[in-house]
Amino acid sequence: MMENAVKFDPGIGELVLDSNTFINDVYSNIIGLYSLQQKRNKFKLNVTKIYNILENNIAFYKGCLLWAYYIKNSNSDSPKDISGNPFLNMTSEQIEEYDFLIQVNFLENYFDSFERDTAYYCGKKTLIPEEWKKILSLYSDFLQLNKGFVQTRKTSDIVLPEAIEALKLDFPELSELFDKVIKNKDLSLFINNVKIVI
Repeated sequence: MMENAVKFDPGIGELVLDSNTFINDVYSNIIGLYSLQQKRNKFKLNVTKIYNILENNIAFYKGCLLWAYYIKNSNSDSPKDISGNPFLNMTSEQIEEYDFLIQVNFLENYFDSFERDTAYYCGKKTLIPEEWKKILSLYSDFLQLNKGFVQTRKTSDIVLPEAIEALKLDFPELSELFDKVIKNKDLSLFINNVKIVI
């Protein structure tokens, strides 16, 4: 990579799981079952996996917000090119059809369903942490502000939500966190790092 460039993705994209497909598969299997007890058993078998996938996705979104904060603000005096942005190569037709909020909208809609379904199938409601909801909302704003990154070429092009722009985070500490996440292949470190709260 050129010295005057930073990566669009530092290496966390390969760690995110496909929540839509997994969750839809679980519910498709549940719908196909005959008795309520079978449905409950099937959901109970998968509820921890679903929760972990939700956490994985939210941790990825937090990582994206932190990375954007890091590369924009650590290069504010001398903006750098962003290498590896896959959305720059889209045709005008692809851009027109590009629904960059599809995953976020899916999760926003599913959070309520998950809480309701854990109460129904497991007998006890599992709440989605408020922090997750906040991160998802901020990430949705982030995507909209940057129009899906189809024109994001330099660090100065990045637009951050006000709540992220207002953060005062330590750059070496952020860099260390990314190194740790990538080395351990564990996105949950973004969520469980109590020093870095958004």
